[in-house]
Amino acid sequence: MHDPADVTGLILAGGASTRFGTDKALAELGGLPFVSLVHAALAAHAGTMLVATGAEPRTYPIAARVVLDAVPDGGPLAGLAAGLGAAETPWLLSAAVDLPCLTPAALRPLLTGDADGLDVIVATADGRRQPTCALWRVRTVAPVVADQIRAGRLALHALLDRLAVGEAEVEGGALHNVNTPGDV
Repeated sequence: MHDPADVTGLILAGGASTRFGTDKALAELGGLPFVSLVHAALAAHAGTMLVATGAEPRTYPIAARVVLDAVPDGGPLAGLAAGLGAAETPWLLSAAVDLPCLTPAALRPLLTGDADGLDVIVATADGRRQPTCALWRVRTVAPVVADQIRAGRLALHALLDRLAVGEAEVEGGALHNVNTPGDV
């Protein structure tokens, strides 16, 4: 298990939420904003918390430092780059704000597996990767992310093709992605 002092948590909250209609980070599940739910899941494993809010700062009801994307409309990769650049720990644990069903227990497999020789451990459910939910080795991943951004290759799946990747199966419901109000 990684020591929380060695892990920075990153909430990826920079999307435009166009399909949702309003800022997904403030949408509620069980009376709590998505951003608070994801924050609680990550903070259980991280000594420091960041939230990537896109190109413009946004304020959320959580204890996390805001980091801004260097590339406007760069998607999750731009938010990941911002988090990697701000992290002062060896590891960065990321999750998208539209994964409000995440729990500390669901994230545990990412942090308990053998990470030797790996750049990233990606959460999977039912054999499908969810690359926004992953544990990233800051030192080795940051330069590759910078290369991807310079080349205009912004897809997280393309990033994974350039890294040593491990996978950790998490309970399927924890990775339920909310894109529209009907998905809640």
